[in-house]
Amino acid sequence: MTPHTLIANAASAPESIMFQDVMTVISNHYDYTPSTFTNGDVTNAAGTNEGSCKIFAFAQLNKLDKASTLALFGEFYRNDVLGHPQGSDHANIRNFMIHGWEGIQFESVAVTEKQPTGRLTTRTIAMHADTNAAGDIFGGWVLSQMDMAAGICAGQRAQCRVVTVALDGMSFIKPVHVGDILGVYTNIVRVGRSSIDVNVECWVRRSRIGQREKVTEAIFKFVALDADGQSMPVPQLSDLPHYVESEL
Repeated sequence: MTPHTLIANAASAPESIMFQDVMTVISNHYDYTPSTFTNGDVTNAAGTNEGSCKIFAFAQLNKLDKASTLALFGEFYRNDVLGHPQGSDHANIRNFMIHGWEGIQFESVAVTEKQPTGRLTTRTIAMHADTNAAGDIFGGWVLSQMDMAAGICAGQRAQCRVVTVALDGMSFIKPVHVGDILGVYTNIVRVGRSSIDVNVECWVRRSRIGQREKVTEAIFKFVALDADGQSMPVPQLSDLPHYVESEL
């Protein structure tokens, strides 16, 4: 589930929301940093009541109203709180019902949208010609886009021809669909005598304008070659043209 879908469900089908699904969406799409926060007359120290902290921070970031925010607490709100209005459990939910957003104050930013690692090296649109029988984009097409971007990055760093010699930790996290904009981000993580390791991440913008999601990642290993096809030393950073260092 994407944040966009979760937010839509909270508004149109709040009874379908489950607390653990909300935690999974936040974990998959956002970075969380514990923060002290107040909720009416209740103060929550950083690292305590983290479910409430994540939900309030997520809802505040996405400008959700009071009703949709309460819906994100799922069965705890519907069953434990609404089902027992005189209860004293789930103090953060009950306080928010009374004080609303006026009672929420964070000491620091608790939730931020996950960001790609590295610089955007290539960007393209997934087309019908690149799909499998299920309508998803071929994994091999995605892999070729990653290898191309990694080769650009490694070639700039080596200032010569480079060849792919290994691929580590390839993970297909989510499928790529027709119409998605595929952005490939690269970041050099190791430089040896003649070798370069490039971390590559692929992120998509769904249907060109929708939610951005990370779909694949891997480390590509390259070797620098001279004109005779023999391995050669990778130059020092200080020996690179000025434009290269700024783009790595």
